[in-house]
Amino acid sequence: MTKQLVLLFLSASFLQAATTPPVSVTAAPAFVTFSYQIGAPKLPAAQTVALRATAGTPAFTTAITAGSAPWLTLSPDNGKLPGSISFQVNPTSLAVGSYTATVSVTVVGVTSPVTIPVTLNVTAAPSALTLSATALTFSAPPIPPAPQVIQLSTTGSPISFTAAAGSPWLSVSPAVGVVLPGEKISLVLTADPTSLNPQAAPYVGKVTVTQSGSGTAARAQTITVSFTVNSSAPTIASVWPGTLPLNGGPQTLTIRGINFYSATVAKIQGVTTPLTATLLSPTAMLAVVPAAQLLAAGTLNVIVSNPAPGGDSAPVPVPVGNVPSIQAVGNVASYGAAAVSPGELVTIFGSNIGPATPASMTVTNGFVDTTLGGVTVSIDNQAAPLLYVSENQVTVQVPYEVTLGAGKQVSIANGTNPPATATVSIAATAPGLFTADGSGAGPAAALNFSAAAGYTLNTAATPAKLGDTILLYLTGEGDYNPTITPRTGLVIPAAMSPLPQLNPLPTVTIGGAAATVSYAGPLVGSILGLLQINVVVPASAATGQAVPLVVTVGGIAGQAGVTLSVHP
Repeated sequence: MTKQLVLLFLSASFLQAATTPPVSVTAAPAFVTFSYQIGAPKLPAAQTVALRATAGTPAFTTAITAGSAPWLTLSPDNGKLPGSISFQVNPTSLAVGSYTATVSVTVVGVTSPVTIPVTLNVTAAPSALTLSATALTFSAPPIPPAPQVIQLSTTGSPISFTAAAGSPWLSVSPAVGVVLPGEKISLVLTADPTSLNPQAAPYVGKVTVTQSGSGTAARAQTITVSFTVNSSAPTIASVWPGTLPLNGGPQTLTIRGINFYSATVAKIQGVTTPLTATLLSPTAMLAVVPAAQLLAAGTLNVIVSNPAPGGDSAPVPVPVGNVPSIQAVGNVASYGAAAVSPGELVTIFGSNIGPATPASMTVTNGFVDTTLGGVTVSIDNQAAPLLYVSENQVTVQVPYEVTLGAGKQVSIANGTNPPATATVSIAATAPGLFTADGSGAGPAAALNFSAAAGYTLNTAATPAKLGDTILLYLTGEGDYNPTITPRTGLVIPAAMSPLPQLNPLPTVTIGGAAATVSYAGPLVGSILGLLQINVVVPASAATGQAVPLVVTVGGIAGQAGVTLSVHP
């Protein structure tokens, strides 16, 4: 009985041993992969593999069994399960490529070791755009300062870029481009001081260069630009008016030149206190000369000055005293100054050219006098009849005896000062129409005439009708009747019959339609050289309150911008 029990026990033990499964080990994860980009600031993070046995706590050891992997470190080298292994890689100095190794984990009681494949992928460093400089300094003058160049290059693959200036005075070229390996692109920066006032502190701007391309993320780099704008020496081109009146009270000068800005001052040379000035633009300013500087005849030397290093302009002399000067000579009707014609009525504008008390024309023996208020005027060395004289304006008739051509002298004398002179061009005709407000533009000074209504002013309220006759007034028609002798200054007498007329007659268009001229000659009781033109409003004329009117004499058209009011 005892023997049978022993045999039964041994049989049960053998059966149990034969049916118990072997111990196995699993690794999670089953493989490990690392990635590293050359130049990255940190090594790849360590990775952990967990090891677990199906039974018990067997011991284990690790070994790198496949591949030369000095770049791979395991920790710990041995231990008991369950446990974990930390995988750490150091790809420093490895070239671009894929590196592999196999880690074997040998477990006591387990026939085959656990293998864990390890892969390390090393990729190239990202391409980068390199700038030869990130800061530039400009200064002016010179104006403009010379452009400066920054070189762009790439550390690897091609890189696209854009460049943009962040200040209106700063520009960059090219604005877009591609930098290839082995190539340098010149980025040209230009600073323009035109819109900037000189100042001690530099203006600061920037250029932003943004890169993009395969293998690289968009990245912006900044070029800082400092621009010091120093003042330049100012220059005076002209001073208006050219003379100042003695004891005339404060006088405003218009000074034109270059290199004016907010810190520019105007001065009288030798006077400490600057003039009160208003900057109009970099080329113009106003300056007030106080009355205290005008109490004695002499010359004021006007200068403009900029802070250092600019300095002073050359002085411009401005006389103080009642010295006559002529500023302009123009048609009395249109103020056109391109040329004047024989017999034309012209106005001369100036300073101190006539008496303080104005005077109007006087007539002697049927001719307008050539002396008025102590003033005489000659044009091309011919005495001119005087219609009106005042301190700053004189109206005369151009003598019929003048010769045609350019550079003819105009001279005004008032008996107590040297004469004021200017030059004019004299043409055969230089027509100017009189306008209602005397400005030389807008509604004409015209009369309507019809048998039913008689004479009315041509206005928006009393327009001419198609078919009515219009009376227009003009000067600058030229010397159209030399048979009258003498004719300079002649006031047309009522006894003159027939009245002389232009031949050929002027041409007139009203609203673009040709009008019939029935008369073009002098006015009885007026100086020869004042012309009346009678025209019939054509049926095809445009209508409205501002119908364009053009009068042409001798192939020369009168001023533009004159109109009539015409009703259908």
